[in-house]
Amino acid sequence: MTARLCLIVALLLALMPSATALAQDDPPAPSLLAMLAGVPQDALPADSGWATVRYVDFAALYEAEGIAALRAAGDLDALMNDVPLGAMLSRIIAGPEALNYAFSSAGQMAGAVGFEWLLDVDRSLDFGDPPDIGLLLGGTLDAGAIGAALQARDFDQTDVSGVTVWHRFDDLAISIEARDTADPFGGHLGAAARIALLPDMLANARSWPLINAIIGAAQGAQPSLAGDPAYRALAGAITAPDGLLIQALFFGGEALKVAGDPTQLGLAMPAEDLGPLPPYALTVLADRQEGHDQVHLIGLVYADAPTAQAAADVLAGRIADFRLSTRPDEVLVEQFGATVTASVVESEADGLAVALVEARYPLPAERTDAGGRFLSAGRLYSMWVQAIMRREFTPLWW
Repeated sequence: MTARLCLIVALLLALMPSATALAQDDPPAPSLLAMLAGVPQDALPADSGWATVRYVDFAALYEAEGIAALRAAGDLDALMNDVPLGAMLSRIIAGPEALNYAFSSAGQMAGAVGFEWLLDVDRSLDFGDPPDIGLLLGGTLDAGAIGAALQARDFDQTDVSGVTVWHRFDDLAISIEARDTADPFGGHLGAAARIALLPDMLANARSWPLINAIIGAAQGAQPSLAGDPAYRALAGAITAPDGLLIQALFFGGEALKVAGDPTQLGLAMPAEDLGPLPPYALTVLADRQEGHDQVHLIGLVYADAPTAQAAADVLAGRIADFRLSTRPDEVLVEQFGATVTASVVESEADGLAVALVEARYPLPAERTDAGGRFLSAGRLYSMWVQAIMRREFTPLWW
C-alpha cells in the first residue's frame, strides 16, 4: 500500500461516522428486486440462448474488497492506480457491455454523459438480446449533470409519462461518426439511445417501444419481473442481509436444455444414479461474498417443495462431481476446497419453492500470486458461467 493510499484511508476512517449519518438521510439504493420492477415481462425473448437478466452490484464488490471508502472519496486516479481495481472487477463475468470501456474512458465519461461509471454507478441490470438491450443503472446519478452533458452532444429531450427522456437517432440506428467509447449507452457503436431519468434509477434502450415499456413497468402501468412469481422467488432466495450479492444471472430453462443426445458430446456426464433433474422454467446463478467466504448459488424454481427437494439433491450431487471438459479427471469444487450443500427455500406469498445449491469456500489466504498479480475472487463462479457459454455445464442439463 502506497503512502498516498494510507493517508487517504486514514482520513476516510476518521470521517466515517459523519458519512454514515449523511447516508441515512439518502433514499435507499435500488435492490435487485427493485431493479426487476423496471423490466417489462414481455420484453424478454422467449428463445434466448443466453441469460435473460444480468445483474451486477458494483458497490457490493467494492465493499467486499475493502475499497468502498476509497471510492467514496471520489479520487478516480487513486481508485484506478493505488489498488488493483481492474483485477478486482474481473470477478464480474457477465456485466453490461459498457463495462468493457470503463477504464479506457475513465475521466472522460462525466463529460460525455454526466457521471463516471467507476465512481457513480452502484448497480446495473441489463436484459434482453442484441440489438435492443435494456439497461438500468442505480447510483449517484445527477439528472442535471446528465442533461447538461447530453444536451451539449446534441441529444434531444422529451417527456414520457412524466419522465424526462434524452434521445438521439431513429430506433436501432447506428452512426459511425457518432462513436464515442466514453458514452456507456452504446457509444462504442454510435448507437441510438433513449435515456430515461426515473426517480430512483436511469434506464437506457435503443428503441422507443422498449424505453416506453421500461417506463411503464417502473411506474406500475404494465407487468414487470418484480411481479413475476418465479423471478421474485429466485431473487428472494439469493438475497440475504448477512452478506453481499455481487452478481446474478437468470436463465430460462430452455436456454440450458441440450438438444439431441448429450452423451455423444464427449463431456463428463452426471452420474446416472443421481437420477434426472426435474424440468424447470427458470434458474439463477448468483455470486455472493459472506465475510471471508465466497458463496456461489444455483437456484431452480418449482411449483412445490417435494419437487424442489428432489431437484436440490440431484443438482448438489452433480455440482459435487462436475469436471471441466479440459480436465475431466479433476473435480472442480475440490480444486477450490468448496463445500456443497442443498436446501429448499419456500415462497409463502407465491406458493413456489426454490431448489438452492450452495458452493462455499474461503478467499485465498494470499491475494497475489508468485508473480505479484492480484488474485480475483469468484473464480469457481466464473468457471461455471464459462462452461455455460461453451454449452458444457452439465449439472443443469435436463
